[in-house]
Amino acid sequence: MHFSTGLTSTVALNIGISAAPAPRDDPRYVQLRIYSEPGCFEQNRGEMGIYSDKLNKCQTFGGTTVKSVRFEYTLRDNLTLYDDITCHLNHHDVEINTCLSGDNEYGSYLVQC
Repeated sequence: MHFSTGLTSTVALNIGISAAPAPRDDPRYVQLRIYSEPGCFEQNRGEMGIYSDKLNKCQTFGGTTVKSVRFEYTLRDNLTLYDDITCHLNHHDVEINTCLSGDNEYGSYLVQC
């Protein structure tokens, strides 16, 4: 039993099978780090990449509570966050390498090019 498991693992490694996701063909236009608490320090929810299929369209954070955002990387400088989920209420322009933080939650974002 151990021999067949080991053999299967060795064969899989030799032919290059990987459980890692395949890389995307399109570039990452914007990278954000989102937090569920104000200040960009506590409750880091991870990084979020924005690709070409998300450009010029209002996007939500998918039900995640977002109270602060760090704008880490961009190929485009035009990122706006909104308090609502329809990209209409209280727009906030975000600058690269800064923390956008407030008392309210951010509900949506828009990257325009």
